[in-house]
Amino acid sequence: MTKQEEIVLNFIGAYGKSWPADLAAALEPLAEDAYYQIVVPTIPPVVGRDRILAEHELMKQKVLDQRHDMKSWGSHGNTVFTERVDWSLRNGKWSPVPLVAVFDLNDDGQIVAWREYLDLVHISKSHGLTVDQMIESLDLDLNSASA
Repeated sequence: MTKQEEIVLNFIGAYGKSWPADLAAALEPLAEDAYYQIVVPTIPPVVGRDRILAEHELMKQKVLDQRHDMKSWGSHGNTVFTERVDWSLRNGKWSPVPLVAVFDLNDDGQIVAWREYLDLVHISKSHGLTVDQMIESLDLDLNSASA
């Protein structure tokens, strides 16, 4: 396992069984100016660790619990790829969220980019929502997501 893979797997591991008790501490591996794109390319990235924390706090209000099953991972240089199935508890129902996440790290070992690729139509239907309802329910500030 590379150092980059270890950093990413520890980072994702903080979310492995449930929401981390301390979201701010869980996000410490992110660089201050990191960005998180929850659905590439549909939803613009959220830039900055503080903004990512705010978005996670909002998500935690909608998704009462979550966990994930890591399937596989690999890396090339400072880029780490993960395949996993996240599980979201929303409206009293657990729904699977199969996805691939790609992380870019800087030379100091901080995560500078976190991109998640998933089928938003499938995820929305599993939650009993349309895509528009799902996006709206995330309470993302899409007008200033990359501000």
